[in-house]
Amino acid sequence: MNTFGELFRLTTFGESHGPALGAILDGCPAGVPLTREQIQVALDRRRPGQSTITTARSEPDQVEILSGVFEDKTLGTPIAAIVRNTNQRSVDYEKLKAEDRPGHADAVWRERFKHRDHRGGGRTSGRETLCRVIGGAIAEAYLARDVPSIRTVAYVSQVGNLVAAVPAPGLTRAQVDAHATRCPDAAIRDEMSQRILTAKEAGDSLGGAIDVRVEGLPVGLGEPIFGKLKARIAQALGSIGAVTGVVWGPPDLLERIGQPGIQFHAVKDAYGGIQGGLANGEPMQIRTFFKPPATLQEHAKGGRHDPCIMPRAVPVLEAMVSLVIADLVLHLNARPHAP
Repeated sequence: MNTFGELFRLTTFGESHGPALGAILDGCPAGVPLTREQIQVALDRRRPGQSTITTARSEPDQVEILSGVFEDKTLGTPIAAIVRNTNQRSVDYEKLKAEDRPGHADAVWRERFKHRDHRGGGRTSGRETLCRVIGGAIAEAYLARDVPSIRTVAYVSQVGNLVAAVPAPGLTRAQVDAHATRCPDAAIRDEMSQRILTAKEAGDSLGGAIDVRVEGLPVGLGEPIFGKLKARIAQALGSIGAVTGVVWGPPDLLERIGQPGIQFHAVKDAYGGIQGGLANGEPMQIRTFFKPPATLQEHAKGGRHDPCIMPRAVPVLEAMVSLVIADLVLHLNARPHAP
């Protein structure tokens, strides 16, 4: 499947070393204020070459809107946008024609499709996520018009075995972006940065976690059974490469899960903003775990790749969560309301 969502639908296309990658967003209502610059700001937060701790591939990732927007407002028709690849070095990946990377999708794609694009990972490359960021920017534009109370902020909470302190309420994206690691904990982020640089120099990689906090959700958002808010979020975040687990609830949930029920349920917002599959009006909190990237120096010595993907994955998680929320808001608005 290359399409995500039911009413607010994102279809992505393109490969890491092809001419371009792009997104088609169908289902966005007409009249939503949307400019190319709004999407570009989101892409700039994800683009490669941002700092010394990310991939050395340098791509401007300039978005081109092809349809669905006129006079800076959506038309209600499919919105198509592309980003052209300009800095591919496919020769760096010649070794991967015949050698599969442990932990990557190479072997299973070869078995499933009998043919694959080995250049930079092709469709399985992390570069595919720029399409999701385009969709997320459109989703956030829609939500800003129809549910302006919603605020979604993600941040790096763990790199390797370094775990950040939980930030105070009211965290902003500007505060997250103030450091290359996208970790708001000033006491540990410099050490995180050094660990990533050390791994990069050694041709190694590091995993960790990203936390997402969403405030201002309408009470009742989601569906009671198969469309539970937590299930939709899990599908969205689980579709991102290198994600190995998703936990809903406050950051200390895994430590508290063994407590007796009386003690567990006595804590305010012990459920991460979701009860019975629906938003309960409290901040929704999610922790997503990432394995270390599978493209190591021994398998692509000349290749350019992230030794730790979390800093650049922050806007990707925000985008996927926003896409889910936009879809569920449309579902909620389509249902008849009690008098």
